[in-house]
Amino acid sequence: MMRAPQMKAITATYELQEREHLFRMVFEYSPDAIFIEDLEGNVLDANPAACRLHRLTHDQLVGKNVAELVPGELRDSVVRQIGKLVDGEVEGISLVSDGKKIPVSIRSSAIEFMGQKAILLHVRDISERRRTEIALRESEERYRLLFDCNPQPMWVQDLESRRFLAVNDAAVRLYKYSSDEFLLMDSTDCLWDRPDPAATELPRLANIVQVATARHRRKDGTTLNVELTQHTIKLDGRFAAFVMISKVISSSR
Repeated sequence: MMRAPQMKAITATYELQEREHLFRMVFEYSPDAIFIEDLEGNVLDANPAACRLHRLTHDQLVGKNVAELVPGELRDSVVRQIGKLVDGEVEGISLVSDGKKIPVSIRSSAIEFMGQKAILLHVRDISERRRTEIALRESEERYRLLFDCNPQPMWVQDLESRRFLAVNDAAVRLYKYSSDEFLLMDSTDCLWDRPDPAATELPRLANIVQVATARHRRKDGTTLNVELTQHTIKLDGRFAAFVMISKVISSSR
């Protein structure tokens, strides 16, 4: 009959083998590049994704130093993390063998490998994320240009406080308040010559469009009868109103 200490030893060995098997499965089949390096930054092991990233065979990668795989603008940061044995993450450019540069996120962790201290480098290709960020930024710039340069006066205001969040140049010209003045006020301060149900009772539902007429007051005291379109939207978790003056019906002093 097997004694308890022997059972514990066998169980511990089995659990260790299971963990090592699981680690090897994750290591081999991860879509992200994974490197194991010694404290000097020399590659001890690399997974297939790492070989594909740098377009090198496993034998070509093993023994290389991280400094040979990372371009100058990122090298110091990565090497510094390796030297300090601290967890951290940097974003930069990974250089592949044919000279093509790929934006990557690199996370480093201290581990034990084959009985020695080592560094686990987890490298993720963020090309798609960068493309999405650039496309989003360009889209925002196009919409901002469309808003700012639109000949129709328009603004965005918070639905609860009624404060102006953005106003275009056409609204500045029509109402004679500067952009800074607009952003310091709410619509009841500077626009409404008298209470207007369509303006004060906007629905608390996104994507609701209303067309209404209103009597507005400009900075110089003159009044305008306008036709406006109000579109209720969600902005940063709050309800807001996108307002556009579609027509100035009349003006008077």
